[in-house]
This record gives sequence, C-alpha cells and structure tokens, in this order.
Amino acid sequence: MEHYDVAIIGAGPACLSLAYDLKAAGKTVAVIEENLFGGTCPNAGCDPKKILFAVEEARSRVAQFVGKGFSEQAVPKVVWEDLMAYKKTYTDPVSKERIAGFDASGIKHFHGRATLVSQSEIAVTEQKEHTIETDTQALVSKTQHFTAEQIVLATGQRAYLLDIPGKEHFLTSTDFLALPHLPAEMIFLGAGYISFELAAIANACGAKVTILHHNATPLRGFDQDLAKQLVTALEKSGIQFIFNENIQRVEKNDAKILTVTTDKATYQTSAVICATGRIANVENLGLEELGIEASRRGIVVDGQLKTSQPNIFAMGDCIAKKEPKMTPVAGFEGRYLSQLLLGKTSEDIAYPQVPTAVFTLPTLAQVGVTSEEAENKPDLYKTEWFDMSKWYNYFRTNDPVALAKIIYAKDSGEIVGAATLNQKADEWINLMTLVINLGIKKEQLQNIIMAYPSVGSDLQYY
Repeated sequence: MEHYDVAIIGAGPACLSLAYDLKAAGKTVAVIEENLFGGTCPNAGCDPKKILFAVEEARSRVAQFVGKGFSEQAVPKVVWEDLMAYKKTYTDPVSKERIAGFDASGIKHFHGRATLVSQSEIAVTEQKEHTIETDTQALVSKTQHFTAEQIVLATGQRAYLLDIPGKEHFLTSTDFLALPHLPAEMIFLGAGYISFELAAIANACGAKVTILHHNATPLRGFDQDLAKQLVTALEKSGIQFIFNENIQRVEKNDAKILTVTTDKATYQTSAVICATGRIANVENLGLEELGIEASRRGIVVDGQLKTSQPNIFAMGDCIAKKEPKMTPVAGFEGRYLSQLLLGKTSEDIAYPQVPTAVFTLPTLAQVGVTSEEAENKPDLYKTEWFDMSKWYNYFRTNDPVALAKIIYAKDSGEIVGAATLNQKADEWINLMTLVINLGIKKEQLQNIIMAYPSVGSDLQYY
C-alpha cells in the first residue's frame, strides 16, 4: 500500500496553495478530486462569472453615455452564444492544466471518490472509460487504498436545492454558466449574492428576469440601506423583484414552459435557477465513523483548522466558519496550513478583515465592522454617510449611484468598517480593506497622495 506524507481531498484553490508548498519542501503529496481539478471557482464559479460580468460592464458603460456622446443605436446587443464560446476558452483548459501542473511537480493525483477508511487510510474509487467488444464506452470502477501521515479535507460546497415537487426542473449556478442559449424568461429563487449577480448578467444579455424571495430581506448579511438601494437600481434596469412569497412547486408543460406556484400566485417562465444557498460537501466521506463533526454548514475545526482527529485537517469552503467562503480565503487557509504542517508556525490562524462584494452594476461591497454593529454599539463607533454621485470621479463616468458608509472607532479614530454601492466598488473596497487592516486613521488618509482622478485619490475626502 502506497504511503504519502500528506493527502489532500479536493483540488480547488485551497489545495493548490498547500500542495505545491509541501512538495517544494520535499513532502510526498497525493491529491484526490472527484469532479474537475481546479475546483468550482475557475471551472464554474467566480472566474467564468466575472468574464460574463465584464461584458455586462462594457455594455453598461456605453448605455450610461447615451445622449452624452453615444446614441441609443450604439448600445451593443450581447450575443450569448459568442459570450459562452469566449468563456469556454478560459474554462475548458482549466482541469487539464491543473493536472499537468501536478505531473510536472511530481504531485500524485487521483480522479475519483475518496472515503476515509481510518484516520490514516483513504480509499479512492476511480471511474475510467473502458471500451468493450461492441465498440461502446462503459464506466469501470476501480478502488485503491493508500495511507497518509496527515490528511487535509478541501471538498468545497455545492448548490442547495429546495426539496419541493418539481425540483428536478431546477437549474443551478453551474448550469447557468454553461447555458448554450439564453432562455427568454428566467426566475431566480433566492435573494442572495448568487441570484443578484447571475440575474443581472441575464438581464443585461436580454432575458426577462425575476428574483423571487421568501422574505423581505435581500442580501442578508450586507448593509441593508445599500442593499435596498441596489434593489431599486436593478429594478430600474428591468429586473423584477417579488418578496415574501414561498415557492411550492414547479411544473413543466408539453411546450417546455415552467409554471412556478407560490403560496400567493403562479408564474410562467422558461427556466428556474435555484440559488437558495450552498452546502458543504461532507457526505459519504467517512467523517461520522471517525467522530469528525460536520453538518451542511461544514466541518468543525479548531483554531489550527484541525478536526477532532489530530492528523486530519480541513480548509476552504467545506469548513464551518464565520469568515466568507471565498476563493482568496481558501487560498489563505492553504498557505497557513503549509506553514503549520511544515513546522514553521504553531500559532492559530489569524484572519485579516475580508471584503465581500456583489458584482452587479452598481456593485455592493463591504468590509470590517458593519453599520448594524455600529448602530448597536453607539458608544464605540461612529458612522458617516457619503453621497459621491456628484464627485468628479463618478461624474466623469456618469455613474448613476455612488454611495458609501465609513465607520470609525470613537476611541482611536481608526477606520474599522466600510461599505459602498458604486460601479468602482471593487477598487474602493480593496483600498478600504488595506486601510482597515493597517489601522490607518482618518487624518492619515489626507496625507496620502495618489494618482488623480481615481478611487485612490478620493480617499482624502472621507
């Protein structure tokens, strides 16, 4: 039976951060992946989504200058099929490139389902195509076992599908990002960031779009003042929002039209995207048999990302944590674990402040202390509102919405939280993340000179 120093189950961004560091340090490393090497982000997540979003941005830029340099006829129409073909030039090679990278580095890799047999033994069931005498292809399963000194779980998440009649008609975010043709009408279930982002793309590309949500709170966890402003902005762009309705069933007729029935009404559409959350991939790993606690929220770990088994760790989107489940966070955890497993640190993981964003137009982003926390602790924090829409940097690009909130610690004067709704929000929030993590005070910002006009040069005005 083969033995490795470290085995990593899941070949996403967290794995890449860890595997190469361990191999470079002389460790023997095995990686097991059940689906596509590279994980969700580059194959069917944030990377292809941002390619589609780039087209939305380009179209919006022209539309904003109708009557100010462009005519209505100049606003381009998105050709979905061409956009998908372009996206595939990025996504199609990802898995093969990750495998080639492992081969070049001497990292052993397996394509199959991994199960923990014991705290040190892993069974991998691989499925390979096999040609039989009739010249047809069949899948043949092969299971092999190996052991590892340390095991790291990085199995990620998947879409959660509502358990209702007709759920087999649901599409997921993965399905949306692979649609060969854009449906004429689409209903998105859930008012979280995945629904907002994909719905905005579909709307910009010409579909009639509705977001249906079971309560009155969009984008739970984000600043609600700005979230509601975003809803208004997206409504103006053509997206319909329906709040406080619970979906009950989905039915398809002979013409392939879907009927969505809620507790209050019925709607007809061409496609239903279920974006009601994501759950950790923790089933059938053998966790329960080893006494490792896990739920749909993820695997329970301590401050060193260690499970209840001292040699089994977990990282990335499959762990239960308060930090955002995002690619850069997973990469941060992978780099931390490389230091821990190589004996270069014995400290618990210390996360910096992590920004989050909803990539629509305008974009909503926030970092650090939220306005809700500040309101609940008025003796500790002060919040300031900024309407930046008339500032030159936003006037010159004719941005329709440019709002921001900044939260200060009353005792030190440091900026501890920030949120914004504007088309340059990703740049803005990254700068504010640096400001917060470095403990910069308001008066220090006014002594920094940056290229003008830019998001950076505006910092002196806050």
